[in-house]
Amino acid sequence: MQKIILVYAILTGFIFMVGCTDHLDYNDDDVAAIVRGEEITIGELRFLFPDEDIADMINGAIQTKLMFQEVKKMNIDVSEEMKNQMEAAENDELDEIGISTNSSFREFIDSQAKKLGMSPDEYYKKYHKKTTEIGVYMEAYIKEMLGEPMGDREYTKQANQVLKDLLEKNKDNIEILLEEK
Repeated sequence: MQKIILVYAILTGFIFMVGCTDHLDYNDDDVAAIVRGEEITIGELRFLFPDEDIADMINGAIQTKLMFQEVKKMNIDVSEEMKNQMEAAENDELDEIGISTNSSFREFIDSQAKKLGMSPDEYYKKYHKKTTEIGVYMEAYIKEMLGEPMGDREYTKQANQVLKDLLEKNKDNIEILLEEK
């Protein structure tokens, strides 16, 4: 349980490092970045983030893509952990899991669902699946690089540095196509 909390703490910090941008005027199939030959589309980013935060989140999305590539390159099988995580939340409904309609997270869910033409429950389930996948891959990568989680600040600091180093090591294989418009 402690390692899940640690992974989500890292993930939350990683995902919610937001700033401000004005307006983003792209189509969902436009390419935001190319990471070692794999594309990240505007649609992928729009699913996870409000439009006004997309430009600020591109480095986090690139780190995520690199992390997925590394886990696959290392032949780490995350399928069992993904299955376990998804089964645990399979029947979650927003109202049943205690996400208040007044919370900023619920506002985010409702806004994203509306933007994407989905019900809030439908969006939440897909969002939860995607963020769970990111968390499982992150946990696998960090665990491979640092060993078992120790559940302390130093381990979290080291994990964040591992992700920064991954980005730095691959900077020549990354092309960011996203521009503020």
